[in-house]
Amino acid sequence: MQLPGFKRDPIREEMRRINRESSRLGQTSRRLVEEASMVSPGRHEAIRSVSPASQVKQPPSLLVESRMARRKVMIAATISLVLAWILFRLVAG
Repeated sequence: MQLPGFKRDPIREEMRRINRESSRLGQTSRRLVEEASMVSPGRHEAIRSVSPASQVKQPPSLLVESRMARRKVMIAATISLVLAWILFRLVAG
């Protein structure tokens, strides 16, 4: 419901949306950095001579490591940059 005399400002709404998207991307990147910096307990053990055939494959160090997740983050960052550029052109022009 709109109040009389109150017009919706599309630029301000777009800036809010971009700000929210930027915040989400920042949270995602912080989480990825935290997960990448976590050290698994097995990394500090002494190195033993083990034949390559008996080595067990280690789980991935990042919890979010799928190609799709990285692709989504990159697409979201690209979209936010394009929208920020469009908003800049609207405000500057």
